Amino acid sequence: MAVVAITGDIGAGKSTAAKLFAKKLSASLIDADKITAELWQSEKVKNIFVARFGNEILDPSGEIIKSEISRRIFSDFKEYEFCNSVLHPLVMSELENKSIEAKLKNQNLVLEIPLLFEACETRPAWLDKIVYVTASFELRLRRCEIQRGWNINELKRRESFLLPQHKKISLCDFVLENDGDLEKLEKAIRI
Repeated sequence: MAVVAITGDIGAGKSTAAKLFAKKLSASLIDADKITAELWQSEKVKNIFVARFGNEILDPSGEIIKSEISRRIFSDFKEYEFCNSVLHPLVMSELENKSIEAKLKNQNLVLEIPLLFEACETRPAWLDKIVYVTASFELRLRRCEIQRGWNINELKRRESFLLPQHKKISLCDFVLENDGDLEKLEKAIRI
């Protein structure tokens, strides 16, 4: 039984790869972004960010305006670091707990963790394998334009806050090139 983490470049197809790995391993799949989304709804996290940025980050119903948070944290490295210092330990603790539970139950688990190495300076011991998903910049840009409405400047701006690709790849067990279609990706995933 194994705990496999999927990480990689923005727009590389991490979610698709994670689903395929989970299927091939008959594993549960946990998405770190979903845990983060739940945290944004918690009163504890809301209060921390309202104290930092003021009530203008809340919509009329009192929910966090994610685009306002993104605008602030991807414009100022200090604010990006602050956001990470609040959210990353909470997310990684939850993922570690889920990994330990899976191992105790002798079950496979796939974790999609887009910011794995931004959250952890070293490779977490509770991960058995780490797969880095990548694709050409042109394809990733096209995917980001279609799925997120980002232009080249937005993709480059966000990537400028991340660790360099080569550093992250050096901490992974496998690199999965996702420059083709779904069939090609399925064939590339060998367990």
